Amino acid sequence: MLKRLYDYGDETLASAWIMNPYMQYFCGEAHFQYEFPCDPSDFVHFRNRIGEQGIELIFAYSVKLHGKRAKSNQALSDSTVQENNVTFPTDAKLAKRIIDNSARIAKKEEVVQRQSYKRTSKNLLRDTYNSSHPKRKKKAQKAQRKLKTIAGRVVRELYNKLPNDVLPAYKDQLSLYERILTQTKSDSNKIYSLHKPFTACIAKGKAHKQYEFGNKVGLLINPKSLVILGIESFKGNPHDSNTIEPLLNQVNKNLDYLPKEVIYDRGGRGKAEINGVRISTPKPARKSDSQYQKRKVRKKFRRRAAIEPVIGHLKSDFRMAQNYLHGRSSPRMNAMLAATGWNLKKMMEKLKQELLYLYTLIFAHRSQLIYFWSS
Repeated sequence: MLKRLYDYGDETLASAWIMNPYMQYFCGEAHFQYEFPCDPSDFVHFRNRIGEQGIELIFAYSVKLHGKRAKSNQALSDSTVQENNVTFPTDAKLAKRIIDNSARIAKKEEVVQRQSYKRTSKNLLRDTYNSSHPKRKKKAQKAQRKLKTIAGRVVRELYNKLPNDVLPAYKDQLSLYERILTQTKSDSNKIYSLHKPFTACIAKGKAHKQYEFGNKVGLLINPKSLVILGIESFKGNPHDSNTIEPLLNQVNKNLDYLPKEVIYDRGGRGKAEINGVRISTPKPARKSDSQYQKRKVRKKFRRRAAIEPVIGHLKSDFRMAQNYLHGRSSPRMNAMLAATGWNLKKMMEKLKQELLYLYTLIFAHRSQLIYFWSS
């Protein structure tokens, strides 16, 4: 919780915790501690141990803390991209990574390779840089083809030389390498990363970033209190209208409640109603609508824009800009932890306002209290 509230990493949180008595008191310490109680790597083991269900339970409680303020007849929804911690993918980079990983496997299993291609692959990868330049295009294309040829060669060599009792342990890994080397530009469900093969290429029409490599994330928030009611990560790049139903199911499961209306932008067009919940998207006003009706609809969809800064804060302040966690379930876990941090921050702001209001009342009636106590 502290990690998400204050945007710390596993190791930086340990350093901050030692210096901050408020963090130590929050964690239940009765006396000031000069050492962190565990190794920062234990955070990784803890996340793996509780899994997706444990993270979802923590997120559900962060919503329930707000009580009635979390529930309303309307809800705002939108989708964004949570990028994975991967480099910009190219065929040459993936082939170079396959060559290096294959050499690592051969060294571990004591397989004698015909050639490691360590220096050759490094020079070939350098030749593929700046391939759009007219004077480098031919050389870059040739180097890229050579890298893929070498990668295929070392993978086949592992298939032939690995012992029969060891080969099944690397079968999935080697088949992933073969799939990467045989995929073409027009293929669907392409692999963009070796350590995070679930990464998808998503185009959201941004001028500064044409493509984002990660997973689509859908949100459902309260329009008044801005509490995040539901958050879900999706495989691939589904249409925005297909992200609403899983969010509603999650809210119904965790809170036993459904809003009457979900307000979406034009990207959510396609479904007018889901599970009895009306899906509202902007559309041209009818000629028969009165000025009051037009103002009411305009106000409703203007309020929908409140979800955009929430997404911005989740990315910049709660570690949802990039997913640094590992594993196939990491996009969902990271998104839920970010939403948990946001909900806890909103609760802290609410408690702070109530405390300030209480202090204001006390000081405003101070003279009366002094007279009361003296009498």
